[in-house]
Amino acid sequence: LSAAAALLLGGETVKEGWEYDNLAKDAETQIADGIDWAMLRSRNQDIAAWLRVEGTAIDLPVVNTRKGDPADFYLSHDFDRNPSFAGCPYLDARSTAEGAHALVYGHHMGFTGQIFSPIFATYRQAEFDKIGEMYWFTPDKGRQVLKPVMAMSVDKKYQPIQTFDFSSAEEVRSWLSDMKKDATAVSDDCDATIANATRAITLVTCSSMNTGGRARTLLIFAQ
Repeated sequence: LSAAAALLLGGETVKEGWEYDNLAKDAETQIADGIDWAMLRSRNQDIAAWLRVEGTAIDLPVVNTRKGDPADFYLSHDFDRNPSFAGCPYLDARSTAEGAHALVYGHHMGFTGQIFSPIFATYRQAEFDKIGEMYWFTPDKGRQVLKPVMAMSVDKKYQPIQTFDFSSAEEVRSWLSDMKKDATAVSDDCDATIANATRAITLVTCSSMNTGGRARTLLIFAQ
């Protein structure tokens, strides 16, 4: 799991993270699902989805890694493909924005509150309880609402989260039930949500303030 923490280097990291505030304003429209997909595509054809999480400042584009780019290209490049400490949230190449399990990587930016910093400690129940619903926008399906169901801190090589091929909703539910066994924070209605789930989206970021650590926070939402 390739997400990594970024140290605050002067003012540049903060500046780069705040650029997404402007992009969010530019992307919002009063038409269709509220996202200006044409504008986003004109800036970067890799756009795959838009992500918002209630209870946090997360309001960000999500991209696919372009064919020919390194798998972790967007850990060090922003939405406009410029070099950046903040990077841009991106989908694991084995998953898709509309798949049964979408896995999204994003940086933990220290004390800046940018990118996925607001969720780095959600493996603790008290922090998890602050998280609201996810709004996941895609060009084809518009706005989709998912509930937070669980979180955990795991080694970056943790295999169970790297599951993407499901033949039925029942397989998704079975997988989520297995994942719950490793969770250290769960929602009050976790079992009920899993019992009706048809898909999941996982946000991944570093669990630690220090660079180079192996621990990754997984925050899992279900629909």
